[in-house]
Amino acid sequence: MNKQQSKETLKEKVRGIFGLGTPRQQAKHCDSKLPEFIITADIIKELHPDCGLSNRIRVMNQICDLAKIKKFEENAVEAVWKAVEDMLSPEQPPEARHAVLQLLRAIIQGQGEWLGPLRAYFFKVIRDYQPCHEDLSERLEVFKALTENGKDITYLEEDIARFVLLWMDIGLTSDFLHVLVNLVKYNSCYLDQNVSSMVQKICVLCNRTTSSTDIEVALQVLDAVVCYNCLPSESLTVFIITLCRTVNVKEFCESCWKLMRKVLGTHLGHSAIYTMCRIMEERVYMEDAPLLRGAVFFVGMALWGAHRLHALKNTPTLVLPSFYKAMSCANEVVSYEIVLSITRLIKKYGKELQVVTWDILLGIIERLLQQIQTIGSAELKAIVYELLTTVEELYEQNGYHGSTEKFFSLVEKCADKRPDASVLTLISYRAQSIQPAKDGWIQSLYCLMEKFFRNETRSVIRIKVLHILSFVLSTNRQLYEDELIEKVVIPQLSGIAEDRDLAVRKQATQLLVDLAEGCNTHHFTSLLDIIERVASRSLSCSGSLEVSERDPTTDSPMEDVKTAVLGLLEILQSKLYSLPASHASRVYELLVSHQQLHYKNKYCSATASTIRLQVFDFFLKMHADSLHRIGVPNKDGVMRFSPYCYCDTGEPEKRVCDKKPAGSISPPAGSPAPAAALPASAASIRTAYLPYAPAFSVLLQCLKMDTDWKVLKLVLDKLPWMLQYKVLLLTSSCSLDQLCSTLCAMVTDRQISDRLKKMPEGSSRTDVQLAVVPVLTTITSYHSYLDQSRQRELVQCLETGLIYRCAKQCVVALTMCTVEMPDIMIKLLPALIVKLTHISATVAMASPMLEFLSTLVRLPHLYGNFVAEQYVSVFAISLPYTNPSKFNQYIVSLAHHVIAMWFIRCRLPFRKDFVQYITK
Repeated sequence: MNKQQSKETLKEKVRGIFGLGTPRQQAKHCDSKLPEFIITADIIKELHPDCGLSNRIRVMNQICDLAKIKKFEENAVEAVWKAVEDMLSPEQPPEARHAVLQLLRAIIQGQGEWLGPLRAYFFKVIRDYQPCHEDLSERLEVFKALTENGKDITYLEEDIARFVLLWMDIGLTSDFLHVLVNLVKYNSCYLDQNVSSMVQKICVLCNRTTSSTDIEVALQVLDAVVCYNCLPSESLTVFIITLCRTVNVKEFCESCWKLMRKVLGTHLGHSAIYTMCRIMEERVYMEDAPLLRGAVFFVGMALWGAHRLHALKNTPTLVLPSFYKAMSCANEVVSYEIVLSITRLIKKYGKELQVVTWDILLGIIERLLQQIQTIGSAELKAIVYELLTTVEELYEQNGYHGSTEKFFSLVEKCADKRPDASVLTLISYRAQSIQPAKDGWIQSLYCLMEKFFRNETRSVIRIKVLHILSFVLSTNRQLYEDELIEKVVIPQLSGIAEDRDLAVRKQATQLLVDLAEGCNTHHFTSLLDIIERVASRSLSCSGSLEVSERDPTTDSPMEDVKTAVLGLLEILQSKLYSLPASHASRVYELLVSHQQLHYKNKYCSATASTIRLQVFDFFLKMHADSLHRIGVPNKDGVMRFSPYCYCDTGEPEKRVCDKKPAGSISPPAGSPAPAAALPASAASIRTAYLPYAPAFSVLLQCLKMDTDWKVLKLVLDKLPWMLQYKVLLLTSSCSLDQLCSTLCAMVTDRQISDRLKKMPEGSSRTDVQLAVVPVLTTITSYHSYLDQSRQRELVQCLETGLIYRCAKQCVVALTMCTVEMPDIMIKLLPALIVKLTHISATVAMASPMLEFLSTLVRLPHLYGNFVAEQYVSVFAISLPYTNPSKFNQYIVSLAHHVIAMWFIRCRLPFRKDFVQYITK
């Protein structure tokens, strides 16, 4: 007996491990001790049809309550069932049938442990119930009680599969699906033959229903089939189609992916991938956007997603053609999913992809770019362009192994929508093929300029193209300069002066300047015409202050003009020493005419002033040697004279020949050949005439009209240096009379400080006078070219300056006048000497005053008619400087020397009176 109990205990343990039967056996063991409830004949009698429907239902309800808490005597259940069985007939009212089903449910719940084979009988009642489409929920409750929600199918094993299929046809609800989940989990072996049909019906429900509860439970059933049974291969297609559709519902996306991942991890994994690829390719599904989207999502996630299945051996090359087919019918949702998927692929495994894979990817991208032209929303366009950016980043990291030509062709098609960095990368790539070794390279350069310069608006892109053009010119101009200028530069840059973009105008102008500087062909004139149009742009301020004055970090809107003019200066400095000489002459004329525009239009902006400052600085550095050759100092300050450009219209060739000894060797390269060996036309090409008169005229305009103190100061400071080189001025019709008159007017003009702007704080009219007087001093050496009246005006102007702070400079200038212009000074000296007595004896005035008197005493023809009054004035001027406590030894000695010299030179009758005056 004990041995039997031990075996039973072991059996119970094994069943307990698998969760089979133990609870019921324990309950049975406990319930066996309960007293049995006896169903009496009176109770059975009350259930007889003669007792009436209401009475029978009342008694049945009482039995329900008892059945749940009491154990019925043996055979009592059969007796009760026989008494009420007739109430299930179709002729009975619904409440009667419901009461019987309720009683049956209570009996199963309370007496289920002792029913035994009756379970099969009651199951048959539920299965064969008529009418079969009625009372479904009540019958389902009985079935749930009978099987413990699908977990226990004892005595029902053979018929359960057929029942499930039958019920799925008549009552496929979420409640039944919950039961079906347990049926599959706990009793899957009894459903094997019908799994395919079950999956089919559940997938149909999932695709048709709009109830989220039904979909959720249906997915649970499918999950149970995959996990506890074996998904039939014939059901794979409908299963995958269902998941591909359902995954589009946001709340089921994750559960669908988990379920699909389980399927892909089984022996059906590769078949599933193949099925999804077939779905994407078949015409029948071409317009089914949710289905295609789901297929794209699952394939991408399975093969290269964050949780990819390593067991799957499908490569991207195998599935990407299906992606391409899925786009046959343009649909935004499908395209969006494809972009997301291939973006993920490129970001994770882009460096590992081979050429054939990239060909397919580029085909997909090309179709995407076509689609977004018609169907694309802003979101789709954004991620398609982001996809291009991803490939570009891979290209820049040298991880792109596809066709660069095909990829950049795609970028070029949407270049107007691409960010600046993308277009710059494209342009850099295109620039690589612009070289003489490539067929049609000049036409390629022209097309690049046409698309990304002329038809582009973004500054950074246009400037990049200009840089490429500049590079191509610099590397190929030796052989292809004419062709490049004629076919690319002039057609593309001829209208640059009217361009609205300042930065582009400035960059293009600099390119033209650099090109023109080294161009010696007939194209130079065309280049110069373009530069001239830029230089002719207005320099007027649009507001009260120029932009660069308000914000120093911002370029002035006139920077392009400045670039053009300063470029002309560079060109001129270069062209002075190269052929043909007419180029230098043309540039010189442009610079002069540009300066004239400043005063004609009264330009007063900061940029205009800077331009004038630079041009005048150049003009004032010009020099001419004894052969009348024009020269300017180079960057090192060394003066170089042009072998081709002269400051007059003489015969330069003759001058050159005159200086050469007979029989000398031929001239070096770049030097003009002897005139005898050249025809007139050739001589005109090799020599040019750059008269200084036009530049001199503009300098006069500056002195008369310029309002910028910096410009005026530069001209006044540099004029004395320039005036030293008389050849430059005297070989041209430079009006020195006008220069003298203008300078004199500046000294005496009381309003000149009002005309000038940007003068340093504290500056005044005196600063102008201090700058003018040194120029007047230099002009004295040109006295023979000045009218008598102009010479007199000059001296009188200097006399006027004696009362100002420029008195010291005026005295020095007057000293020069006594030497250079004695005929004028002889008449003006008596009065001048008297005026000099009015100047206080200061340290600053000591040296010029004494030097003036010392110089004058050596010119007896100027003071031969002096009377005693003038001599007394001379001594009156000199005597204060003999004070050794106030002046240094040199001044005191010079003062004694001057007094002695004048005392010796005066007439004898005057000396006696002067002795007393001097000693006093």
